[in-house]
Amino acid sequence: MSILLSTPKSNGWTADEKNHISSNYRFSFQAPYENEVVVSAEQLLNQDNLLQFLDQTGPRIGSDKRAVTGSLFFKRYAFCSLTSCLYGMTMLNKSFDMNIKNVYLIDHNSESMWLPSFTLKDASARISTELREDWRSSVIETLFKENISIMLNHVASTARISKATLWENAWIYIRWVYETWLSEEHPPEVKQRIQDDYAFFMDASPFHFGGTKNPFHRFKTPIGCGPTKTRKTCCLYYKTENGTCCSTCPKR
Repeated sequence: MSILLSTPKSNGWTADEKNHISSNYRFSFQAPYENEVVVSAEQLLNQDNLLQFLDQTGPRIGSDKRAVTGSLFFKRYAFCSLTSCLYGMTMLNKSFDMNIKNVYLIDHNSESMWLPSFTLKDASARISTELREDWRSSVIETLFKENISIMLNHVASTARISKATLWENAWIYIRWVYETWLSEEHPPEVKQRIQDDYAFFMDASPFHFGGTKNPFHRFKTPIGCGPTKTRKTCCLYYKTENGTCCSTCPKR
């Protein structure tokens, strides 16, 4: 299933911006090494491909149950897709093209816990040329309606796992990055942008997510509550080999 991938286009990002994103959000601006396995997200939308991928990845996660593997795969997929895109949007006023056809996972073949990176075929920065609220709306719609929601629905039906669990797997990283940024020192205009973008996820209309409702309403928490609030659902990590309940697990 692995494919060859050249160095992505990355126009519009400074060297410092690239370094920060790649160092903190498991994003690669470089071509994968020869010993690394590259899988396009679009390939995984084939049910047989996804089942094969989950069965191959499960032992490296410590799981022999597809529902558990599916949850933890999507947790990592959400981290990779969300954090770099939201950092670009909120902190730099720049965005990636997060359409699922542009997304690739990089498996480093590490013997330790399976933690993929990801890259984009075209990683060029898209800079707002319109009213920021309209630009933000389009960035979030592409990120979710054309990527996250597609993969989430496919994993939920294929691995037979609750969509609520997968949506919270995404929400914990949204809350984590914004609560972290709010706790840092930033100029007033950046601080305000962080607050506004964070709040937008609860205000966003359902069309941003390709559904009939905003999936994050059920997880609503006050801005400034901290990044470690207890979850409403369990990600199933405790069902892996040597797994435990996470610090935010409702089963604790």
